[in-house]
Amino acid sequence: METLRRTHYDIVVLQQAASDTRIIRQLRKGKIAVPVIVVRKIGSAEGEVELLSAGADDCVGEETDHRVLLARLRAVARRAGGHDSPTLQVGRMSVGIDRREVHIDGAVVPLTRKEYDLLVLLVMRKNQVLSKEVLLDSLYSGEDEPFGKVIDVMICKIRKKIRAFGINEPFTTQWGIGYRLNEPAFSPVTIVLPQEELHVRTPARENCLPVTGGIHMLGSMASPGRAQS
Repeated sequence: METLRRTHYDIVVLQQAASDTRIIRQLRKGKIAVPVIVVRKIGSAEGEVELLSAGADDCVGEETDHRVLLARLRAVARRAGGHDSPTLQVGRMSVGIDRREVHIDGAVVPLTRKEYDLLVLLVMRKNQVLSKEVLLDSLYSGEDEPFGKVIDVMICKIRKKIRAFGINEPFTTQWGIGYRLNEPAFSPVTIVLPQEELHVRTPARENCLPVTGGIHMLGSMASPGRAQS
């Protein structure tokens, strides 16, 4: 509980031998809104209902395939961050969670593994300023954490790669606090036309030629006799 109060986590996996709502209720009573998935060794439908009613976001059995569990983890964390699709879209930039690729205007941004993970963190929490401590803990959890300056270096490298696409300030720096994604910087480019180009012009007269028999239109029309879905 104290760890969850001090540090922001994307999701909590709570493993139980059987359905027990006490920890879930303590989390929610303490105003800790982190998403929670409960993995149970045994349990009934009634127990699952109680866990979900107490504040759990999902409930799975211990025998669940690890690939299914990971997919559920990603889905719950993504929805908690306000994203309803596996592809996170921020203006001109799309982040493919499954493929671990970042595209801007359809072109791949060449990021290293850690650079990608850092960018995903900022995209998933695009409305938050993330401190270096939170970023370090998320990127190197369970590993030997490097010094805090590594985050500044990675941010600088990502900035340089994104600026190659004409996006000058992809991140906002809050001095002494951390970094936040600068969402407006990724807005689609708009072209302002000169005032004289905005006047409506009279369309030129077109010649109307009769349609010759035997010419077929290209499209998705069903062939005769085939049912259309």
